[in-house]
Amino acid sequence: MRSAPIAAVALLLGGCAWNTGHNGSYAAVAAPSDAQAMATDSLAELVKLYPPAISRVAIDPAASNDGFGLALADGLRRRGYAVVEATGKRGADMTALPLRYVVDQPAPGIYRVMLTVAGQSLTRAYTVGEAGAAPSAGWTLNLSGASAELVERATRPDLPPDVQQMQAELAAVDAGVAPQAALVPATAAIREPSYAMPATVVSVPVPPAAPAYAAQHAVDARAAEIADADARVRDMTAKVAEYQAADTIVRDMSAKVEKMQGELARAKARRASAAAGWRVQFAAFRTDRVARQYWRTLTTTRPSLAALSPRFPRSTKGVTFVQAGPYRTVAFARAVCGGLKATACIVVKA
Repeated sequence: MRSAPIAAVALLLGGCAWNTGHNGSYAAVAAPSDAQAMATDSLAELVKLYPPAISRVAIDPAASNDGFGLALADGLRRRGYAVVEATGKRGADMTALPLRYVVDQPAPGIYRVMLTVAGQSLTRAYTVGEAGAAPSAGWTLNLSGASAELVERATRPDLPPDVQQMQAELAAVDAGVAPQAALVPATAAIREPSYAMPATVVSVPVPPAAPAYAAQHAVDARAAEIADADARVRDMTAKVAEYQAADTIVRDMSAKVEKMQGELARAKARRASAAAGWRVQFAAFRTDRVARQYWRTLTTTRPSLAALSPRFPRSTKGVTFVQAGPYRTVAFARAVCGGLKATACIVVKA
């Protein structure tokens, strides 16, 4: 029974265009929590393609007329963008990237977000469930005429495994329930070391030719031959010593490599054990339906909580918990819980 909605989403994304009958930006979203969730997800894609430190954005004046536009503009400013209003008048900032958006509902229970930034378009579909609006497919990008830098950022590999925790923390900061100072700088990803064994190059000089002596000096010639052979023996002895020294260096390097590989394995194990993170728990119920109904009621009262990525894990005793996260540190989780103020919550291990 789920094949029909999936096919509908594919058709909507495949044929998306700006033929909506509107000349500016607009969003037809009924629930404020859905608008906040879609704006937060759109902001994450914009940050990936257009870094805040080097981007100025000229947003459509209509952005102040709907919840999606207000949430998007506020999120852009929080992430460090220079946001100006695209008036189209003489003297306007021509260096800013023009940003337009359309959010419509082509079918019941399905939203479609379409963004255009300086001629490039981004489109994504969302389905509305019990927990609110959630992406039903990946972003569809039209990069015709895009710069090489933009194409590189669009095709850049995924972030490290803890990106889910980082995005959850940034979403909590954008929602205003956690302070910016609580963010912990991301640690650099552990990379596999590369080692090159030293190449031992030995050059054996050609011994000088034995001096030629006349036939009448045969005895002296024989003595010269013996001396030359003795010199070769000494050279070979020196080379053997070099080979032995090189072999000792190789063994030492092999021991160091094994030690560093052991340290790397232990570091990976420590990182894996800490990857689960921490969550903020709001309540516990006997059924999943009641837990999700509680979350919808909570986000209706406080729409900003819709960006906290709700989780509904079930214990072995049949109890369903209402949680948000995960977060990398217990300090950040406590900061989120403290930022909720009137909403009761506790911090638990994910």
